Amino acid sequence: MTVATLGNIAFRVDSARIFTPNNISGSTGSDWATHDVVHGKTTREWIGPKAKKYTFEVLLRAQDGVPPRRMLQELQNMAESNGAYWFVVGGETVGNLPFVLSEISDTWGATIRNGKLIECKVELTLEEYR
Repeated sequence: MTVATLGNIAFRVDSARIFTPNNISGSTGSDWATHDVVHGKTTREWIGPKAKKYTFEVLLRAQDGVPPRRMLQELQNMAESNGAYWFVVGGETVGNLPFVLSEISDTWGATIRNGKLIECKVELTLEEYR
C-alpha cells in the first residue's frame, strides 16, 4: 500500500517492503516589510506568503526490502537536480505547488563485510517551488 509519493519515489508498506516518511514537520508564514516613519512608529506592509517547507526522515534498511545505497543515490540525484516534485500523502497533495528537494543528509547506521551499506537514516528538506 502506497502511503506517500515524492515524484517517482513511492513510500509504501507491504509484505515485501517498509519504506515510509517519518516525523514530517512543516512551516509556512508570510513576508513583511518594515518602513520607518518620521516621529512615529514603524509600519509593516505585507509582501506575500512564504514558501512552505517540510522536513521528514526515511529509514533505508535492507531487511525491510529497501536497497539503502541505491535509494540513497536516487534521493541524492533528486536533490542535486533542478526538478520539482509533487509531494502526496494519503492520496492528497501537500500544498498547492510542487516542491524541490533542497537538502538531504544521511547517517549510515550499519555496514557489513566489504562495506556494504545495510541501514541508513536520511533526512529530506522540501521547499515549495514557485
